[in-house]
Formats: sequence, structure tokens, C-alpha cells
Amino acid sequence: MYAFEQDVPINATIYARITSGLDARLAAAGGTTPTGALLHIAIERADGHLSYLDLWESEEACDRFAEEHLHPIVGPALAAAGIQVDGEPARRPVKVIDVWGPAFPRPATV
Repeated sequence: MYAFEQDVPINATIYARITSGLDARLAAAGGTTPTGALLHIAIERADGHLSYLDLWESEEACDRFAEEHLHPIVGPALAAAGIQVDGEPARRPVKVIDVWGPAFPRPATV
């Protein structure tokens, strides 16, 4: 299992544009959820920018999704919003010790 936190230089409006494009791209590929994705949470910070908390089956699945699906959508969305970045914001790996809820029945496997 692979989990990370990531601060991104976008607000909820730009995020909605990105997810709309991503939904269309995934649908065209025959799916709705990225292969290997377990959980994605986008959190609005006090400054209006977002942070992500992601949980994946593996780091490789996350990286494959980013390269094949996410980056082709994010680059143009950032450019359209006038946001310039030097590469992808750093991921902060986190150690998950428990996950629970309707999508993760107990006992959780981490």
C-alpha cells in the first residue's frame, strides 16, 4: 500500500476543471476509477489552495496513473489558469496504520 500527502497550487475551481477532464479521459479508456486507486481526498487549505491525501495499492500504480492520465490533463489546465510550476509538487509519503469506513470494512488491511 502507498499513501501520500501533496500540496498543490490550485483552488477548487481549477480542481473541478481537472477532474472533469480526468473523468472524460477515464471514461474514454473504459473506466471511472484509476487502476490501483483506493482513496483520494482533496482538502481546501486556509489559503484557498488544495492538499491531497491519496491511498493506492502501490506507488507504481499511482505513478502510472499520473503519467498516463493525470499529467496530460493537469498541464493544460494549469496553463489555462496562468499557473506555472516547475514539475510536480512534492509528495510526502505517509504511513497508514488504519483505514475504516463503508468502503473499507473492518478489519482493515494496511
